Amino acid sequence: METLEAKAAAPEVMKAGSNLPVKIETAKLGEAGTAKKGAAPELSAASFSTYYTWRGFGTVILNCGHPSIRSSSRVVASISEYNTDPNQNRFIGNAYMLVYNVAPYNGGVMIRLNVGFSSALNVRVDVVVDP
Repeated sequence: METLEAKAAAPEVMKAGSNLPVKIETAKLGEAGTAKKGAAPELSAASFSTYYTWRGFGTVILNCGHPSIRSSSRVVASISEYNTDPNQNRFIGNAYMLVYNVAPYNGGVMIRLNVGFSSALNVRVDVVVDP
């Protein structure tokens, strides 16, 4: 498998929320086949992704319900800010957004996150679930 570097131009800067000029760094894609023996298996055919929206700031625990999530599910979460449409205009502004903890349960997942800003922002939380 070929290793790729992120060389795409940065997306157009959106002017909303906490968005001020920021420096954007380029990351390198990891090499294929670097997983250590005993690592978790590949995602199953039943895996899926979805997202949840929330408006706020500070540290909170979001309760994200979904009938296909079980306490034994593997769940990965990420967070981003969006302007008016969570499907089309997400961006990285000057607010620090962190996902601290992810805890699946039968029927959903609890996600502790922090939006480091002084006023409410539009937040999209993406989850990938391997039930």
